[in-house]
Amino acid sequence: MHLHIPVPAMSVMNADSLIYVAIGDRVSCRLTVLKDCNLNEELILQGSPCLIPWGSRESLLVSSGNTLYLVSGSEAKPVLRARPGNWFWHGVEAQGRVFIQEYGEPPTGIYVSEDLVNFRRVASNKDVDPLSRHFHYIAFDEERGLLVVTLGDGNVVRVAVSQDHGSSWKPLYKGPWQFVPVLVDGDRWVLGFDSGIARGGVAVYYVERGDWSFTFLKARGYRYAQFTCLIKFAGYYVGCLGSPTAIIVSRDLKYWYPLYIEGTPTPTVDYNYFVNAILWGERIVAVTGRELLVFDYSDVERALRGEPLLTPYKAYVDRVRGVLYVVRRLPWMLRL
Repeated sequence: MHLHIPVPAMSVMNADSLIYVAIGDRVSCRLTVLKDCNLNEELILQGSPCLIPWGSRESLLVSSGNTLYLVSGSEAKPVLRARPGNWFWHGVEAQGRVFIQEYGEPPTGIYVSEDLVNFRRVASNKDVDPLSRHFHYIAFDEERGLLVVTLGDGNVVRVAVSQDHGSSWKPLYKGPWQFVPVLVDGDRWVLGFDSGIARGGVAVYYVERGDWSFTFLKARGYRYAQFTCLIKFAGYYVGCLGSPTAIIVSRDLKYWYPLYIEGTPTPTVDYNYFVNAILWGERIVAVTGRELLVFDYSDVERALRGEPLLTPYKAYVDRVRGVLYVVRRLPWMLRL
């Protein structure tokens, strides 16, 4: 491991090769920059949790508590507020617009801005699926001009797409399996499970064919494996798990090997929202809410020679549970 700093880092952003790290405690949010293996403090905001949904070299959007700030240099301007107790989890740039996703108690929104100052809500999770509790993630397929969102919990529409900048949404996947991250990977999208039905897994959507495939995964020593983030590094897939807290790597989306795992195996663990990773040239920078980690290619090679943490399983019982989940919601399946 190239670097390991025990600090409550909740979010990390690569803004044109400048690495920003958000460090939070119960009341404040510290925005820092990673330089020469050290964290240099830039700004302190009030509120927690502390996340960076979007950033460029000139400007960052920082979620501190339920407030979204536009940060430029040493100046921070509040530009958007979520419901009390909610926060802004993910963001994406799409065709000259920046979209921000709210997370928490319903209803949650997708917001858009063209100038990073004026935001308007383009959709509520209730607009996409009245049974849903909140949005989970937002991504953009630049080649096809499609926004992609995932939703939960206990709902029917798990994935939806928009081709008009969020004004209207079309259900893409209705079913039992629930997701958080979406990785746009050429002609396919890879989605990480966040499910209380299946033990874990990944889904692949082949965009041109309109086909889905599902690989069910179980974690050695844990009841569930729930994803928070997916990226690609040197041809490998790198995943972040919120339960258990782990950074994992895979060649084939079937066998996943631990780059890092927190604690010792336990059947059930709480979901950790603050596990995410970004690329930094030939390195991976990851945060876990309690640590800042940097890996390089040698770390990945070493991990792939070890024992996998996640392996495929048949999921016979979980598939039956999934069918029952759909049957109970069949009227909504047909309506939405």
